[in-house]
Amino acid sequence: MITPSWRAAPSGIVLKASGRDARRYLNSRLSNDLRSLQPGQSAQAAALTAQGRVEGLFTVFALPGDTFLLACEGGDRAEVLAAVRRFIVADRVTIEDISDLAAFVHVADSPERVMPLVAGIGEGGPLVAANPRISAAGSDCIILGADRAAVEPQLRERLGAPLGDGQYLLLRIQRGTPSFPEEANGDLIVTESGLYDAVSFSKGCYVGQEVIERSDAIGKLPRALERIRLDGEVSVPSGERIMKGAGETIGKALSAAVDQQRKETFVFALLRSGTYGTGDSVTCAGVVGEILPRPVGR
Repeated sequence: MITPSWRAAPSGIVLKASGRDARRYLNSRLSNDLRSLQPGQSAQAAALTAQGRVEGLFTVFALPGDTFLLACEGGDRAEVLAAVRRFIVADRVTIEDISDLAAFVHVADSPERVMPLVAGIGEGGPLVAANPRISAAGSDCIILGADRAAVEPQLRERLGAPLGDGQYLLLRIQRGTPSFPEEANGDLIVTESGLYDAVSFSKGCYVGQEVIERSDAIGKLPRALERIRLDGEVSVPSGERIMKGAGETIGKALSAAVDQQRKETFVFALLRSGTYGTGDSVTCAGVVGEILPRPVGR
């Protein structure tokens, strides 16, 4: 049996929301529709500013009793917790950081195949949700009762060696999956990052809705997250300019990873709409490359 690739998020955040108003509050705070989410089901959702910019990107797991777990791959724990709590007034909801007692793991396989591989680790059984971050099939897992350091040896025994940070980033870029806070963050409107699976356009009011709905109605965003392939193995710092033609700057690099086998570098870049097209030649860090087609669904 071939074991799948996996990674325990080094700075993963897991929040727990509970109380009589937990569902109503989260539905008005987060970008996706959680009204009908049943125990055992999950959804992708973002916490946004009033300007539609990303303060946290979550896999939301529904538990019995209108309790929810929100798993985020990274970010500052205090800031993400504060962002989710920000609009609690008289709501009967408690939101707490349980990251010290929960590990957030991604496995590159379907939930049906992943569940038996991680069963028995942690307390009460892992929670598993489909999320194809780095491959056609993928699963986000929350393992309760222990942090990453405690569960990683057991995962190594069952799944083999984990992906390194560089390997995981390369696969994410090749797949076209942005993450918080590397690409989807306070500098981007959530739809600029292509995270349409994390947004509901029909549920009604939520923080940031007006900006998202307006940009959708216009049918054009000022910028978009795109992928660029560069010739050769190149060090590309965040913020490096992306140039086209006679030195025209059309955007900036957000993250990059080297594919050593193919001798290429893949870049997530934020580009100004109307200044480029798929297949266009660009220059970054003094190296020529091309803008790749958007993944299906973006």
